[in-house]
Amino acid sequence: MAEITRNGVEKMLKRLEKFGKEAKDELLDDILAILTSEEVEKAALTPRERADIMALIKGRYTPQAFFNALQVVARVLEDQRKALARREVLKPAERRVKFGVELVPSMSLDKVVDYARRFELGGADFVWITDHYTNRDPYVTLSLIARATDFINLGVGVTNPYTRHIASTASAVASLDEISEGRAALGLGPGDRSTLAALNIELEKPLTRVKETVLALRALWSGEAVKFDGETVRLEGARLGFRPPKEMIPIYIGAQGPKMLRLAGEIGDGVLINASNEKDFDFASKSIKSGAEAANRKLSDIDIVAYTCFSVAESELDAKKAATPVVAFIAAGSPENVLERHGLDIEKANKMKDLISKGKIPDAFALVDDDFIEAFSVSGTPEQCISKIENLLKAGVTQFVFGSPLGKKKKEALQLITEKIIPAFSA
Repeated sequence: MAEITRNGVEKMLKRLEKFGKEAKDELLDDILAILTSEEVEKAALTPRERADIMALIKGRYTPQAFFNALQVVARVLEDQRKALARREVLKPAERRVKFGVELVPSMSLDKVVDYARRFELGGADFVWITDHYTNRDPYVTLSLIARATDFINLGVGVTNPYTRHIASTASAVASLDEISEGRAALGLGPGDRSTLAALNIELEKPLTRVKETVLALRALWSGEAVKFDGETVRLEGARLGFRPPKEMIPIYIGAQGPKMLRLAGEIGDGVLINASNEKDFDFASKSIKSGAEAANRKLSDIDIVAYTCFSVAESELDAKKAATPVVAFIAAGSPENVLERHGLDIEKANKMKDLISKGKIPDAFALVDDDFIEAFSVSGTPEQCISKIENLLKAGVTQFVFGSPLGKKKKEALQLITEKIIPAFSA
């Protein structure tokens, strides 16, 4: 689409003055129809743009207001063009893998919503919003994204059954499913031990707690009164006053260890695995398959999700540098068996953990080498990232999530992901 310039606007306004009243009104009506549509509400508008649009609606056709309004019209039309192209070219049945993106609501909600919409237009199938008490609420965030998008699936990635009561989670996810017309998904995991400790919450019987929570949530979403007498979850006739649009909202279980992976195979619609290397998925698939077989399910019925540390840039060095902080924290928190699986220096990983605990963060980052980057991230140029994603698909991954940090610059990373990486996997 050609760029709209101020000189161009001045010329257009002069032409408008020469038009007959009927032609002039028709053109302005077309512009105002776009400016008052739902699509504009989905666009990320600045306060200035909103004010200028209101000026036009009220009949005040100043050059500045007209210029800014046309810029908005151009963005909206371009977004619609991309959405139509995506629906035609990147149909799910023609894609070899689903793609998701993890967005952390530590940034402003306007930015999160804008990124989510741009990823949708670029072909992403899922947006996953992290749930951590230090950030903005995931359900508020996903509700705003639901209003700003049309078809991307909306997942909480992930919540836990300790900081949120099961009734609150059931109601929140069902509400999200309702306002998004059936696009909600729930990621559920046992929670982070250090975070729970800071909140004075004990991580008690995590495997049992997750299993019982999944079963009780599904019962609540049926709309019936639920009596559930488990070891960790107890309900006495609890009942939601409404039912979600989908007969059953998909539940993805966040899993790392063999027992939780097996549980995901038994009862999960999907499994979210915080890993970026095919070795981890070769290991995980055995437990998932075992659980699926025990429940008489097929492995193909389970969406196996690589919830990765991802970083892309035109420069391999820039991509790796951006991934380094995330990789350092992953390495510091990894058990020895995981480090051994990748042939990593255990002493160095323990040193990172010690430095981080002492607040010497830059010193910990300095210990991250290419071996750690390779084991705990998908990072590099678009071509390198495509190759690494291919390796994950061979290991059984069915959904690839672009996780933090995305890249050195998020907007540049978004463009590389949507214009180079996602299209590379269309049939």
